[in-house]
Amino acid sequence: MEIQCRCGKFRAKLKAFPNNTPGRLVCYCDDCQSYLHHLKRDDLLDANGGTEVIPAYPADVKILSGLEHLKCTRLSPDGIFRFSTSCCNTPIVNTHPQEPWAGFLRCVYTTGVDKTLGPVRSRIMGRYAKGTPPAGTPEKFNLRAFVTVMPFMLKGKLLKKSKPSPFFAEDGVTPIVVPHILSKAERKASL
Repeated sequence: MEIQCRCGKFRAKLKAFPNNTPGRLVCYCDDCQSYLHHLKRDDLLDANGGTEVIPAYPADVKILSGLEHLKCTRLSPDGIFRFSTSCCNTPIVNTHPQEPWAGFLRCVYTTGVDKTLGPVRSRIMGRYAKGTPPAGTPEKFNLRAFVTVMPFMLKGKLLKKSKPSPFFAEDGVTPIVVPHILSKAERKASL
């Protein structure tokens, strides 16, 4: 499976896809919404403010082109690393060093995800949704979400799928791009 930014300058390949993914997930949290507001990419939020993410293992990702277009944002000094592109302002992936999780945003997948993965398998953080989220969306992270994601995470830990990550240096913790950490004013402006 290949992924790419909107203009195609950034491209990457996901090995072992879709076998090594828990499927389509939607998060309604305020961090995901703030990030897309900050990028001025509200168009990627669903009607209730949800962000669709499809995870892969960092070790299964190979950047093919456009590394020079990557930028990194963190919503706080301890926040997740959120990579996007400078060429066309496409959010690419949310990840964290030494974790077997690279949550690629739905917009970067180049082929029919609906047909390949089927419907959304889990929704979380409904308390931050705009309006009424789809039926069954939990307020936080519930048992269904846990059962959907934990086998993926455990397998990733056991198989050491957090490294190498194309988004972090060889040490596994230093991001390949210096992150811009949002100030309180920037964060407030993106709410």
